[in-house]
Amino acid sequence: MKRWEEQGWQQEDLDKLELSFLKKIFECTDTEGVDGTIAYARYLNKIGVNPDNYPIFLKLIKMKNHWVVDALIGKKNSEKFFQNVQPNYYIIRECFNAFTQSRPRGIFHKSLLLFLGLLKVTYEVPLEGYRVYPVTPTDVNNIGKHLDETEKQTYPLNQSILFILDRIAALVDPGRPEENEDIIAVATQANNIRGKFLDMTKSLKEAIPENLLKAGNLKEEEIPPSNTL
Repeated sequence: MKRWEEQGWQQEDLDKLELSFLKKIFECTDTEGVDGTIAYARYLNKIGVNPDNYPIFLKLIKMKNHWVVDALIGKKNSEKFFQNVQPNYYIIRECFNAFTQSRPRGIFHKSLLLFLGLLKVTYEVPLEGYRVYPVTPTDVNNIGKHLDETEKQTYPLNQSILFILDRIAALVDPGRPEENEDIIAVATQANNIRGKFLDMTKSLKEAIPENLLKAGNLKEEEIPPSNTL
């Protein structure tokens, strides 16, 4: 019998202890934590995302630390990073949570493009996407706030967001009468945001609550790794 078993330690206790340290590292509140998380992210990059491990990838991608996200994604295409995983309610909810929890310019662009890639696949056929995750006007506001009004509509980030807004707006089809008030509301708001952005005489603050449009600063929020990493 192992010594830790003789002292009353069970495997479950050891697992909890290991997990507590891992969670502490993932907080990235100091240089050592960032270094550890980057090393972990590089290991996951080699394994690759799949239907059995995607939650831990989502956790790291949501972190407000571009060094961690770079280590996790590597040279892979951000928008196609999850192509081997079928979008589901949990994944799409996490995408919207990431948008909600981040201010404009307060999330790494690779993370944004990855989440947007998942939404593009999900809502390409609007009603099917809505069945996976019934998007709300609040969700739409939190996507739209990340549009960059200093860039053209062809800017990759703007292009992806505008595509998603267009697909959500298409939940209401003039040729198919819609009676679901929730669907009408979200489709109307998506079209409203898209229209205000594309109209050079309008601005997003005419469609989205102004408090949501207050910009963040990722560089001020993240902690860098050590120079020896």
